[in-house]
Amino acid sequence: RPPGSNADESRDEPDLTAHPLSERRPVSGPAETTQGTTPRPPPPAGTTPSDTPTNQRGWLRRMWPYLRRHRRDLAIVFGAAALSMAVTSVIPLMVRAVVDDAIVPELSGAAGSPIGPLLIATLGLGIVRFGLSFARRFGAGRLGIDVEYDMRNDIYDHLHRLDFARHDEMQSGQLISRANSDVRVVQMLLGFLPFMSGNVLLVFLSLGFMLRLSLPLTAVALVTVPVLLAMALRMRHVVYPSSWDAQQRAAELATVVEEATSGVRVVKGFGQEGRELDKLREAAVRLFGARMRNARISAKRQATMQAVPGLAQVSVLAVGGYLASTGDVSLGTLLAFQTYLLQLVAPVRSFAGMLVAASTARAAAERVFELLDSTSDVQERPDAAALDEARGEVVFDHVAFGYLRSEPVLDDFSLRVAPGEVVALVGASGSGKSTVSLLLPRFYDVQAGRIAVDGTDVRDVTLSSLRRNLGVVFEETFLFSDTIRANLAYGRPDASDEDIERAARWARAHEFIETLPEGYDTLVGERGLTLSGGQRQRIALARALLTD
Repeated sequence: RPPGSNADESRDEPDLTAHPLSERRPVSGPAETTQGTTPRPPPPAGTTPSDTPTNQRGWLRRMWPYLRRHRRDLAIVFGAAALSMAVTSVIPLMVRAVVDDAIVPELSGAAGSPIGPLLIATLGLGIVRFGLSFARRFGAGRLGIDVEYDMRNDIYDHLHRLDFARHDEMQSGQLISRANSDVRVVQMLLGFLPFMSGNVLLVFLSLGFMLRLSLPLTAVALVTVPVLLAMALRMRHVVYPSSWDAQQRAAELATVVEEATSGVRVVKGFGQEGRELDKLREAAVRLFGARMRNARISAKRQATMQAVPGLAQVSVLAVGGYLASTGDVSLGTLLAFQTYLLQLVAPVRSFAGMLVAASTARAAAERVFELLDSTSDVQERPDAAALDEARGEVVFDHVAFGYLRSEPVLDDFSLRVAPGEVVALVGASGSGKSTVSLLLPRFYDVQAGRIAVDGTDVRDVTLSSLRRNLGVVFEETFLFSDTIRANLAYGRPDASDEDIERAARWARAHEFIETLPEGYDTLVGERGLTLSGGQRQRIALARALLTD
């Protein structure tokens, strides 16, 4: 139903089955729906939320344009990560040199290398690693915040370009969740990526040094790596659907809160506070269950992945102790090898955490891109011309329109309004009065016929120039949380004080504005609810008049 339409027009509900944002995607089993949506059939067996045309391009590929905008930071971050891990892989060799070349000879009474230079070199490497680690972490945080900023702006810009038909289909809680929490999840993953890329390099460097130090010990250590990788990959397929479900539940909870907050006067007016609290409690319970399932899956898998590397360490200690006792490896080599084993196992283990984070971020990113992929029925033609100062002739020529094509609201509607003429439309509820006013600015497009302003079809002019020539006052008055002056000048931010006051006088609003504590600089509350309904309506009228 369009904003401002009468309650009796409930038969004109938009078709919600065609839009992805109006549904709740199933994780498994039959499709679940939220209030106000049309049930959909369950997905084919074995499919996941990613098996949709929206996601076929791959969410990582969709992320690349955002990363490409910050190529310099990207190069610095990944360069610092690579150098940091390269320095980290050398430190165990310095420990081996200190033990084998300085400490052991000193204990045995033999001549060895001086320990001072070795310790200074090890300390220097530690300082260098600190600097590189700082650069990597700071740069990764900045990169993630930059991408978050760009994505949120793109979402906001896209939402303002969508037509009324698409906004009719969307739940505000879903939009808020995707623009805030989902984008935040993606930002957290981007901060983690340089660390993981460095860990991949560390794995290969550590493995190379381990092979050089002792082939038998390397063979023992590598037994657990395929097990860890298999478990990590398995975890990804389990965590992703669970993460999608949890984020969807969070959006549902946001919708309940937003509706209860926006309609607080209705809730209190009918004494339904308890009912709204029950709705909130039910949504919170569903969110709690979804997140607990996430926590249970992660705890079980992570605990197992913590235990497997322990077996590798015990095995290396056993075999390494035997080899050290027989003189096949030195004590320093055994200590260095243990360090390399930790450097090898830690990245593989964190890889599992990375896959969990990536699964959560994938669900969040796909929800964001699903929103960005939504399109408007109202499209501006590439060759559209700007509408100059309009004289004001408006013609509806055999117009037909319905929010559902099967249920037309206007059928063969014609009307001509001459410049300077005042026309009132009178009719029963649901007869299409509000619809006429919504078609003129192209909030919706006609399905037959044409609408012309000064003889030009409104579909042949740019949307911005068309709407600049129109002033609209909706039945449901909306004011921003700003001063009265800013609300009056919303359509003309450059309007002078004289123009603002003149429009207020025309709308019979000047008198009550002058009685307010700060006059035109008085702040109105959210949606203007600190003013009476009549006062809000007069300000809305003055706002439309000021746009001329």
